[in-house]
Amino acid sequence: MSVRNTAIAIALAASALPAAFAQSGSVFVGGEAGWIDLPVQSNLTREQVREEFLQFRKNPVGPDGGRFVGGEAGYIMPPPKPDSPKPDPVMTPAERKRFQELYPA
Repeated sequence: MSVRNTAIAIALAASALPAAFAQSGSVFVGGEAGWIDLPVQSNLTREQVREEFLQFRKNPVGPDGGRFVGGEAGYIMPPPKPDSPKPDPVMTPAERKRFQELYPA
């Protein structure tokens, strides 16, 4: 690749760079700072966020069932239930049809 082609490719990439990060919370400012983070916009009010935080503090269980214990441990996942039924290895006709639609051979 010639120097001219390389320079054109770099110029095109540099002009497309701001569009690639248009929806992110970071802005390139150049120099030693490089990228700076901007505040993320939220649809919740301050009171709604505070209420959600207080509800989590009362019952610190995440959506995956893990319990927040803090410290170095962080989250502790619940143990698996030994009495849960095993899945049936034989697919029903409806399941097989759906499987073939999702994963055609």
